[in-house]
Amino acid sequence: MKTSAIVSAITQSIAKMDRILVYRHTNPDPDAIGAQFGLVALLKTAYPEKFVVAMAPVPGHLAWINQTDQQSVTPQATDLVIIVDCANHERIAETVPTDAFVIKIDHHPNHDPYGQLNWVDETYSSCSEMIYELAQAAAFSLTSAVAAKLYAGIIGDTVRFSVPETSARTLKIASELAASGIDLAAISHREMDLTPALSKLYGYVLSAQKIEACGLAHVVIPQHLFADFGLAYGDEDAIVSLLGNLTVVKVWLLFIETPQGQYRVHFRSKAINVNTVAKKFNGGGHPLASGAFVPDLATVRQVIEQMQAQVVAQSAMN
Repeated sequence: MKTSAIVSAITQSIAKMDRILVYRHTNPDPDAIGAQFGLVALLKTAYPEKFVVAMAPVPGHLAWINQTDQQSVTPQATDLVIIVDCANHERIAETVPTDAFVIKIDHHPNHDPYGQLNWVDETYSSCSEMIYELAQAAAFSLTSAVAAKLYAGIIGDTVRFSVPETSARTLKIASELAASGIDLAAISHREMDLTPALSKLYGYVLSAQKIEACGLAHVVIPQHLFADFGLAYGDEDAIVSLLGNLTVVKVWLLFIETPQGQYRVHFRSKAINVNTVAKKFNGGGHPLASGAFVPDLATVRQVIEQMQAQVVAQSAMN
């Protein structure tokens, strides 16, 4: 199905349903929150008579994009479910009602087409871009408040337009959002905000990192540091790009110990494909930005070894 046909089918589904629940992935980033709440705001303005709600609470460090939706809702099979920026069914935040009609809107590789309608396009740098395109196709009113959420999502996923996925279309959409009168400087500063607690984590990461001769950097962040530094689990997302600023680093891995004792892995790269290794550990994402969960430090070591082999092999080919 062509993109125009999928978008048309999505807008038709929205128009005929009275209750619409908008979901996103767990451990959200600015794009997940921007796309989710940008879409909710668009739908509430376009259809004030409908019940539209954003599912799952917003972490404190992203509350500047939008506060948690306080509407009370019990999901029902008759609801329309729209899930944004979530590649895998397992990562959906909150429970999706069984037998509900599901629309997936995402820009990650479509290894899990869990929706009845799946608008998945890897050429977009962010899901927030896709929500903008949906708004244009459906002629939804784009307020400056919505534009701010989508712009925050775009600069979050593109790391302020610095990743290879940034395209001419990305910049065009960002320009059109900027034309709505949003405060670009304020949004950019919020994306880069560094609290005193986070500054301690920055210092830890820079001091504890290990950089291999091949250009692979890696660091493990133990759970006790969250309490030691006064941070909440999830706040560490702000430091994921940090090691990529080092000139000698080609690929970097962050292993975050979860409250349950597992390790959340952030795979990041400047040019070498890291997704192939992430998939070996039941993860996935983009070629230069992927994620996974591994059970213990022994597996952490396996990830490092396999990633190191990948970096060495790719570097030898270039």
